[in-house]
Amino acid sequence: MTNCKICKSESIRQLDDLESISYKGSVLSISMEYSICNECEREFVSKQQILNNDSRIRDAKKSVDGLLTSTEIYHARTSMELTQEQASLVFGGGKNAFSKYERAEVSQSVAMDKLIRICLKHSSVLQELLIGAGIKRELTQVTYENNVIPYPKFKAANQSQFKTVRSIDLTKDVFYG
Repeated sequence: MTNCKICKSESIRQLDDLESISYKGSVLSISMEYSICNECEREFVSKQQILNNDSRIRDAKKSVDGLLTSTEIYHARTSMELTQEQASLVFGGGKNAFSKYERAEVSQSVAMDKLIRICLKHSSVLQELLIGAGIKRELTQVTYENNVIPYPKFKAANQSQFKTVRSIDLTKDVFYG
């Protein structure tokens, strides 16, 4: 907890207010944190509140720029089942890059943003990058056979020729056509 630097009181209220910021022709309303001493009514912003406010501003600017926000980067990384360290190996950007992106400490480049989005849409691209980074992962491809509803009353004439297939393990993508 923060103490008031004037009266040394520990009785501090933490508040949020919307602040308008102009960015690239847009007006952004951002919730900003600050504190007020209950004893001497001094208003101040703590170091942690400054960091939180900077992160909120950075995320709001990323939204205007069409980039993934820190939360969206976190969800993208976890949906690809990557640790922060693995994501840095796969996408580049340095050892602590994804930690900084997810804390909104820094903004990712447009190229990094595009690469993350492409990997979310195209698992074969992610698989290629994983191989390039030396990360081995077995892919399991779910087939439509898992979604077949059995009709025991009726049997196809050639039903005995077919085996039930649950999934196919792939070590690399195969393209046809």
